[in-house]
Amino acid sequence: MNILDKLIKAIKEKKVIEFEYNKPEKTPGKRIGNPYAVFILTTKDGKKSTKVHLVQTDGVSDSKLENPFPEFRMFNIEELSNLELTNETFSKISEKYNPGWEGYKDVIEKI
Repeated sequence: MNILDKLIKAIKEKKVIEFEYNKPEKTPGKRIGNPYAVFILTTKDGKKSTKVHLVQTDGVSDSKLENPFPEFRMFNIEELSNLELTNETFSKISEKYNPGWEGYKDVIEKI
């Protein structure tokens, strides 16, 4: 199962995920969170990328001091690796989640 398939499954089943984020200039290490949506984001200049919105609950972060966990975050799925679904599920939905957000117009899966 590829990363996109795993994210879709995690969102449908409200499974907590663990993953590595391999974006240059970001702190390497495991991140843990609750995925809410996978979508294609198109920038104003027409560039497209596939993103995941999640509430990060643990692990490494470059902005943990300014925005302590749990915190709503967006990641490029092309820069995720070693993504695994845990046996843990989540039921509480973040008040920051807006399922009607205009950025979800090209949604692949969302809660």
